[in-house]
Amino acid sequence: MASIPPQFADTSLQQQLTTARGLRDRLGRDGPELYSGIAALDECFAEVRPGDLVEWGIPPGLNGRLIPLQLLKHDIPPSVWIYHHHGLGVFASSWLGHGVDLQRLFFICSERPVHELRPLFLEDTFRRIIIDSPRRFSSGDMAFVSQQARSHGQIVFLIRHYFLSEKQGNPHASLRINTWQSGKRAFSLQVIKGGTPGRVSLPYRAVAEDHAAYH
Repeated sequence: MASIPPQFADTSLQQQLTTARGLRDRLGRDGPELYSGIAALDECFAEVRPGDLVEWGIPPGLNGRLIPLQLLKHDIPPSVWIYHHHGLGVFASSWLGHGVDLQRLFFICSERPVHELRPLFLEDTFRRIIIDSPRRFSSGDMAFVSQQARSHGQIVFLIRHYFLSEKQGNPHASLRINTWQSGKRAFSLQVIKGGTPGRVSLPYRAVAEDHAAYH
């Protein structure tokens, strides 16, 4: 099994940024576009570009986070997953088991990411920023994160702890999408805004070998 990098246990934002800057300098600032290797999923994200914000509806317990995870496997630039979902921790062995390169993906726990991690958004070190189910995320937070992403050419995923509604919009998001596991044989995506609206089905075997390992 691949080794777990030291940054995984480091809770200092400044140390995380220092480590990520060194990684960025080695890899270069430009990373590939979003890519999973799953044709139907890549088609949904074909129009997402640096500077875009993607809003996800992913209720707990339905393995929906396995879908954005597919976009973080292949030679990703330095990226950070900011998580806060009801006190749950991050289990490194599970992420490694799903093929994620933990040398390139950092993790920070924060209940109020814009307030507590503001320096992270003021530079272009992390080219992918995943904000996972913050308890407090105002319209002002949304506008700030979206503006910073455009300024720095980053792609931001904002994960909600519920399904997104077609009746409520989000002017800051270029793509709005719900994801979940449909039974034991498939995963479903519901595109609400951006691309081609509608439902897409992904075969289970294309997404995960062990569908119970991470949700």
